[in-house]
Amino acid sequence: MGAELVYACARVRSNEKFMLGKDKLNNMAESKTIEDVCKVLQDAGYGEEGETVSPVYYEQSLVKETQKLYRFLYSIAPGQPEFNVFAYPFDYHNIKALLKSEALGTNAQDILMQGGTIEPQAMAADVKERNFMKMTVHMKHGIEEAVDMHARTHDPQCIDLILDKHCYADLTEVADRSGNLFLKGYVRLLIDTINLKTFVRVRQMGQPWSYFSSVYISGGNIDEKTFVGGYDEPLNQFAQRLSSYALGDAAEHGCAGIKETGKFTEIEKLCDNALIRYVQEAKAHTFGIEPLVAYAVAKQIEIKCVRIILAGKTVGIEPSSIRERLRETYE
Repeated sequence: MGAELVYACARVRSNEKFMLGKDKLNNMAESKTIEDVCKVLQDAGYGEEGETVSPVYYEQSLVKETQKLYRFLYSIAPGQPEFNVFAYPFDYHNIKALLKSEALGTNAQDILMQGGTIEPQAMAADVKERNFMKMTVHMKHGIEEAVDMHARTHDPQCIDLILDKHCYADLTEVADRSGNLFLKGYVRLLIDTINLKTFVRVRQMGQPWSYFSSVYISGGNIDEKTFVGGYDEPLNQFAQRLSSYALGDAAEHGCAGIKETGKFTEIEKLCDNALIRYVQEAKAHTFGIEPLVAYAVAKQIEIKCVRIILAGKTVGIEPSSIRERLRETYE
């Protein structure tokens, strides 16, 4: 292992001490005002240097915090291809935005995001010119397929569906090329969470199993046959099919929550909790890529918790309801 990675792990371990733990997040949920929450975030290092976290424009602050996370990781461990697992989704977000704006004759500049492997302005030019030199093979094929399908169907949703499949194919290839079992396991579990959430949503929408098959993403631990085989079963019965998987708890209690309330908040929370529990295994690794990947995942979910708190405060949700939606933390 190179000295750079040893240094990177030491930096990450140091940063972990400043993460928002369960108690602090709960206290933020109980705060009387959104300004109090923003003050806690400011003290925790949120926001760019010299900027304050605004109660009005908090979403911009959270986007910047995500970008700051990846700048930090790339600065302490430059040239690590494993980090493309986190960068490619930003690339694909930009590709989808650009293709949909192209189809609709609108401007996507305001919704393009930093954090990918290709700068947003460069991506805009490359998509417009169909210049695939800096893109992965999956990005190229995804663009070509999405453009062709949209021309035939005029359905903007096909752009998202096609590019999502290629995005996770790219993530799977990054993990496989790394040879790192921890990273491969994370990507497989991430895909499982997406498939499970998609499964319950399309069922609730009354879509046939053939529709689920069209949006199913390969590369996870749970194969398509497991989902399709339980498509017409009651949700609690289907959940038993996943009892031996890492998402067994999420399926059982999440599906029960949907049956009881009709809402998806519980299953979304439990899927995130499964990811946090998985990356907690990295605590056993003193050095390696594992602590860096775990920190990135944990910080992403922390930012999601902060967004839940701020959004809840903005619309006046009761603190107890906000706390119920918070995810487990990396402690």
